[in-house]
Amino acid sequence: MSLSEKQGLGGGMARAGRGCLQMLLGLLVVNTSQVPTAQAHGVFHIFTPVVEKGEWGAEALSAFQFGVPAGDAHDDDGLIDHEDESGTDGHAHDALKRAHEFAIHGGITSFWMAKVALSAEKIEGESYDLSSVSFENVFRLPEASRGPLDWGWYTAVGIGTNSEETNAVEFGPVVSLSSGLMTLTLNPFFEKTFGRNREDGIAFSYGWRATYEIEENFSVGVEGYGEVADIGNAPGASEQIHRIGPVLYLGHVHGNPSHHDMHEGEHHGDEHGGHEGGLHAEVGVLFGLTQATPDAALKVNLGLDF
Repeated sequence: MSLSEKQGLGGGMARAGRGCLQMLLGLLVVNTSQVPTAQAHGVFHIFTPVVEKGEWGAEALSAFQFGVPAGDAHDDDGLIDHEDESGTDGHAHDALKRAHEFAIHGGITSFWMAKVALSAEKIEGESYDLSSVSFENVFRLPEASRGPLDWGWYTAVGIGTNSEETNAVEFGPVVSLSSGLMTLTLNPFFEKTFGRNREDGIAFSYGWRATYEIEENFSVGVEGYGEVADIGNAPGASEQIHRIGPVLYLGHVHGNPSHHDMHEGEHHGDEHGGHEGGLHAEVGVLFGLTQATPDAALKVNLGLDF
């Protein structure tokens, strides 16, 4: 295939991808006021080990849940009830939650990225409620030699801002592996709650994404997320939260190599997807894999680097 044919193919795929993005955004506008009730599990975001001193950005992350997990029943108030072995209600999940996070992040040093995030939720039929404020950090570990592997460490403290929420400490490694136009990023995290409404044990959650760069500022990928409430007393697989689905990326994908301008002598940050500035967006649909997981979730993440 000639170079011009490859460029034409890449441009066609990019136009098709943008068309899919417009369709997904249309789905968001039409359906967010009509979706059925479901459990909500926050927004969907992948952290990368890339840190650059003095570079700042803002994010608006949103998630919309579709479909009630199989086996959940609604009471007269429209809540999803889960009864424990004694027959009493162990906890009740309200009708559909729309989750949002608004954050500012920046490179404090060459190895420390700090982020402050406010989270809000909307129960179906109720007004928006501020649920938590989080202080998140990524520490880039000693740099690997010039190569495909990069790593860091994530730690965060979240403080509940209303009587229904708890506080939590979350931590774990952040790893990325790049090969050519493909990049794999892993976020295996552990969480311990404290204070009011705290839960027993240590929870495990994970996020991962695999991306492929179609052309400059346009990539496609697959993302997966999951939660296990208490790894010391883990529920059966059907009661765990697991989901996977396709995602479109417009603008530079943070943490991914910038192949279009890589050249001999560039620094390690650029090789592993350093700061480029400008707007970027991630839109995708994540499908539930277990009975305890909502049927689908629409992910819409918007960001601005400056």
